[in-house]
Amino acid sequence: MKKIRTIRRTQEHNEILDNSFITPGRFRELDGLRGIAALSVVAYHFGYPAVQNYPRIAPEPYSIPLGELGVQLFFIISGYVILLSAIKSGSALKFGISRFARLYPTYWLALAVAAAVYFLYGNPGRNITVIQTLINTTMMQRFMLVDNVDQVYWTLAIELQFYLLMGFYLALRRGRIYRREITIGIFCWTTLGLLICCIFHPEASLTGAPKMLVWGVVAEHAALFSLGMVFFMYSHDRKFTWLMPYCAVTASINAFLMHDGAHGVGVAIICAVFFAVIYVRHVPFLARGPLHTLGTISYPLYLGHAMLGYMLIDMSYPWAGAWGARILALTLVLLWAWCVHSTVETRVSAALRNVLARKLVRA
Repeated sequence: MKKIRTIRRTQEHNEILDNSFITPGRFRELDGLRGIAALSVVAYHFGYPAVQNYPRIAPEPYSIPLGELGVQLFFIISGYVILLSAIKSGSALKFGISRFARLYPTYWLALAVAAAVYFLYGNPGRNITVIQTLINTTMMQRFMLVDNVDQVYWTLAIELQFYLLMGFYLALRRGRIYRREITIGIFCWTTLGLLICCIFHPEASLTGAPKMLVWGVVAEHAALFSLGMVFFMYSHDRKFTWLMPYCAVTASINAFLMHDGAHGVGVAIICAVFFAVIYVRHVPFLARGPLHTLGTISYPLYLGHAMLGYMLIDMSYPWAGAWGARILALTLVLLWAWCVHSTVETRVSAALRNVLARKLVRA
C-alpha cells in the first residue's frame, strides 16, 4: 500500500497540464479585475503625474494613493492567463503567434497615436525622435536602452520577458507543461527575485549593472507572475499549495524593499483580494457590468490613456476646469479604447493570428 501511495504521489507531481486540466468556460471575473486595474492606473496618471509635463494644470493636482498598484494586479492576472494560454497553445510557435497577434496590432496603433500627439501637439516634458519611435515599434526598446515614446510602455517589456520565459520552456519540453517543473521554476524564480531585491534596493537608486540585473530577472515582479500561475492551478483543481502564501508574501516584501511600506501593504491586499475572487469563483459585479466592460477594453485603454489623455486634459483645461477636463479626457479615452477593441482587437488581431498560423504552423 505504501508503494502504491508513493507511485500515486509521483504521478501527481509529474502531472502534465493539458486541455483536460482547464475548466470549460471563460473566467469572466478576471475581466472585472482587469477593469479595476485599468481604472486605478488611469485615475492615478490623470492626477499628479500629469502636471509634471503640463505646467498650466499644475495648480490643481490630485493624487490617487497607490493607484499605480493596478499594474501589480495586471501582472498577477498575466501570470494566470499566460499559463492558461501556454496550455491551450500546445507549442512554443503557436504560443508565440497568439501573443504576437494579441499584443502588437493594438500596440502599433497606440504608438502611432502617441507619436502623432507628440509631433503635432507637443509634450513639454518629453523629447521624442523619429528613430526612437521606430525602435519602439519592436516593443523591445528597453532591452536596447532606448526610452519609451509613452512611459506606460515600461510594463510591456516586463510582460515580454515573462512570455519569452514561458515560450522557452514550451520549446524545451516540446509543448508539454509539467506541474512539478512549473512548481520548481516558480519557487526558483520567485526566490531569485527576492534575493536580488534584498541586495539591490530601492529601485530608484539603481544604475548600471545592478539595474540591469533587476530588469533581467524581473526581480521585483517575478513573484507576481508566479502567484498568478499558482492561482491558475488552484482555481482548476482546488489543491492548496504553500507556494500561494510564499509568492504573496515575497511579492509584498519586494514592494516594500523597492518602494516603501505602503506599497508592500497594498500588494498584500491585492494578493488577498485575488485569492478571494478565485476561491469564491462567482462574483457578479466583476463578471458583468461596468467593471467587466472596462476589463474587456483594458489593453487599448492602458496603452492610449496617457499621451492622448494628457493632451485632452491640457486642451480642455482652460474652459472645462481641472475636473471637467479630466472627465472629458476619460470619456474620450474610453471611447477610443472601445473603438480599438471593437476593430483591432477583435478583428485585426484574429485575422493576423489565423494568417500566421496558416503560414508558419502548417509550413
